[in-house]
Amino acid sequence: MTDAAFSDLITAIPKVELHLHLETSLRLRRLSRRRQEDAALDRSHIVADPSLFTGYDRLRRLRYASRAGLISDALYTRKNIAAITAELIGEAAAESVRHVEVRVGGRRGFALLGVRGVLEAMAQGADSVRHLGVGYRAIVTVVRERGPEEAAQLIKDATAAVDCGVVGVDLSGDEANYPPALFAVAVGKARDAGLGITVHAGEFTGPAGIWTAVYQLGATRVGHGIRAVEDRRLLDRLRGRAVTLELCPTSNVRLGLVPSLAAHPLPIFLQHGVAVTINSDDPILLGTTLSRELAAVARAHHLDPAAIVEVLTAAARAAFLPARARAALERQVRSAAIPAG
Repeated sequence: MTDAAFSDLITAIPKVELHLHLETSLRLRRLSRRRQEDAALDRSHIVADPSLFTGYDRLRRLRYASRAGLISDALYTRKNIAAITAELIGEAAAESVRHVEVRVGGRRGFALLGVRGVLEAMAQGADSVRHLGVGYRAIVTVVRERGPEEAAQLIKDATAAVDCGVVGVDLSGDEANYPPALFAVAVGKARDAGLGITVHAGEFTGPAGIWTAVYQLGATRVGHGIRAVEDRRLLDRLRGRAVTLELCPTSNVRLGLVPSLAAHPLPIFLQHGVAVTINSDDPILLGTTLSRELAAVARAHHLDPAAIVEVLTAAARAAFLPARARAALERQVRSAAIPAG
């Protein structure tokens, strides 16, 4: 099979994406440029070269660099939030995605529109493109650096917005200085309310954060989690507790956490029976898509299309959906027509 044919096949396979950030300011900036609404977009900032840093420091500088054009508060309207959400779902539909869980945690958007205002606008945007056949749910991201008190309020707002499609809470941000245990009480409220829990852990720091995320926060999914390979007992526990890793390979390479896709620990997780998913993370920031991620990983690790379907099936099983909906999603993924050989 040629590379082009293989890429086309990967694009056509029904997919599930669980780790996808809305990137509110980036999408608003792109929307505004298209509409030529905001002259401020031509102004630039001086930022440190992201390549001089690694890990979370590089991520922060990449995000700052990507905001070289100022985003005015006036762009944060319900209409625009609905538009960029619809656009994201349209992009997902073009990738044959059947279910997507979109993360949002933009402090400015929440401050200007209210948490519920943002989530209602996102739901409205999703509803406007329902005909595309992509199931949409929202995950509210709690950023560690903003502290446990803000986390508690944000989680309270999230649990009150399940009618807007909210199905989970994500803890992200600076792992090294804000360990998961600081947020155990706040995240426990979300878990008690029936929301799914996913935690960015084992990305910028070692396995200890993953242990804490699973045992103190009750996470059933871990964002990235690549440092789990350093602890065989943890791998056993992740497999035994059916904790799913939301892997984002291009993100890991771009942030200097692994030297190349070929060096990514994905095969170790697969060999150990740990459930993994592949995701695009921040597609505009990283210049990737879910199909590109899957095709690149398949080539780097010699995975055939059937193996990719198994990874996507794991994503369907880990979706923050009722059991019947997860089973239906799994059937959709398994319906992929894979040519023999």
